[in-house]
Amino acid sequence: MPIVASAAPQPVNAPLVAQSLVGLRQGSAGAEVATVQRALISAGVAVPGGADGRFGPATRAAVINFQSTKGLAQSGEIDTATALALGISTPTPTPTPTPTTPAPTAVAAYGGLQVGATGASVTDLQERLVAAGVYLAGGVDGQFGKGTAAAVAQYQRWNGLTRSGAVDAVTASKLGITSVAPLAPATPPAPAAPDEVTVESTAHPYIGLAVGASGPLVKEVQQALINAGMTVRGGADGVFGNATKAAVSKFQEANGLGVSGAIYETTAIKLGLGATTPPVAPPVAPAAPNPYVGLTLGAQGPLVKDLQTALMGTGIVVRGGADGSFGNATKSALIGFQSVNAIPQTGVVTAQGARILNLGMPAAPTAEPTPEPNAFAPTAGDFPKKGESSERVRVFQQLLVDSGMNLVGGADGSFGNATASAITKFQQTNGLTVTGTVTQEVADKLGFSESGTSPTSTAVAVKLDRFPIQGRCYFGNTWHAPRGNGRLHEGVDVIAGEGNLLYAVVDGTITKQYWDRPGALAGNGLRVGQDNGSYFTYLHMSGFAPGIEVGTKVKAGDVVGFVGNTGSSATPHLHFEIHPGGGAAVNPYPYLKAIDDCGNTTPQHQSSFAPAA
Repeated sequence: MPIVASAAPQPVNAPLVAQSLVGLRQGSAGAEVATVQRALISAGVAVPGGADGRFGPATRAAVINFQSTKGLAQSGEIDTATALALGISTPTPTPTPTPTTPAPTAVAAYGGLQVGATGASVTDLQERLVAAGVYLAGGVDGQFGKGTAAAVAQYQRWNGLTRSGAVDAVTASKLGITSVAPLAPATPPAPAAPDEVTVESTAHPYIGLAVGASGPLVKEVQQALINAGMTVRGGADGVFGNATKAAVSKFQEANGLGVSGAIYETTAIKLGLGATTPPVAPPVAPAAPNPYVGLTLGAQGPLVKDLQTALMGTGIVVRGGADGSFGNATKSALIGFQSVNAIPQTGVVTAQGARILNLGMPAAPTAEPTPEPNAFAPTAGDFPKKGESSERVRVFQQLLVDSGMNLVGGADGSFGNATASAITKFQQTNGLTVTGTVTQEVADKLGFSESGTSPTSTAVAVKLDRFPIQGRCYFGNTWHAPRGNGRLHEGVDVIAGEGNLLYAVVDGTITKQYWDRPGALAGNGLRVGQDNGSYFTYLHMSGFAPGIEVGTKVKAGDVVGFVGNTGSSATPHLHFEIHPGGGAAVNPYPYLKAIDDCGNTTPQHQSSFAPAA
């Protein structure tokens, strides 16, 4: 592990930082990473996945969040100043130990891996690539084929390494591979949030769930929130995004708990999740196992045919059709489906995937909650508060960003820990009373009013006049799902068949075009802009409609292009973003859900293009 010079010299009597921790960054793994993760959790910073010993995008985001609250350089890496602020130090100054480096034979087990290799080392390599957010065609199968070589090359490109597609010692080290059997320490129970009531510790699998988590446990949390009367935009979809965080925060505030937006023990018990003494309820017969879960390469029969039919129903192409045989074509289609739904790309049917595809699921007792109207609804009264999700929060956040404050997650309309940290920094920078809340002097300094309008910023309403894509299609709430290299997903992916029509969602002008080229993440794409500065981004297109170029005037419903699979894409789909007033992206899911037209397969060929000036 490299040693990085400290940000500032330590005082003579200061605690000595454990030098093995300095320099930890995304890609690192082992006991030292677990130590950092536990320190972050103890400091009240949510670390999705807990102290698992792997420094991935979620841990990097947690480090940046912590650095922001402490006024440190927001590098996302562990430098001396960050380690000191986390309290990771030895009690008595001792000579700095010589940094240990991985034994050559350890890295050699991975260095040199290339096409044709097989075994446990390849499996571990593939798992690390997937954890880093790289799309892996074929999934984790222990076989180093062309798909793994492409994934390695992609990871190397992201990290500025030589793009060979084979694993050299530098790539292995960057991936955190330091031993033949990588250390996987047990995850300790996460402590209660600093301002939550601490209760006797019990085994609660929900503890530590926060933004970035996904799976059946998240869906159970969302359903418990809905049952408790909380609104969860997008419903119980199994993805812990900002909408779920806002619902958790509101539940915590309503029940007198610490408002953290994450699931700790007291919150879990209050929601009836994993309580020591389960509530009395009529006996329920155990649910039969879902026969679709676990379907994998080589399976045959009607269940496979159902799976293939459901995948094709979302717009994904399954080569060979619904033939009842789970071959490589079905596996590739399933991996593409898993990729756009933030499910681990294993090529095996999971419980979450089966639920999304409605395979083996009983009829839902209640309909999905009515989605939020096609705009953010302001919350009346006073200034924005922690836990609130509204348009006025987004306007306030944009003012913070415009003033030079770093806001993790951007102006997303959801008031969470990142917004509170940015307010604290703004107050410190401007000599104001430090509260971490929106006070009158903060509002005056930023020119913000209670309603969300101000002389310096106007709340920009967003309304979609047309659904952006020809059905049949499918989409879920993939906003802020983790992506590779520490990125978060800034839009929603809508799966549809390659070549399906793409429509302008509003009247506007083509203000930008993207062109596919080697290494491009976006592929072909464009922006439809409005006079008020708002714009809507379309990516991964196969091509543009005739007459579409920068400056072309379009009307809502005009065909602007076609669904494709260009850029960093696992399956044909549209990546769609909304930027109100030209600012940071907001979650498109509630807007799209309000006008969902995925069942409409009739092509709309209207065109009212005005030539570019």
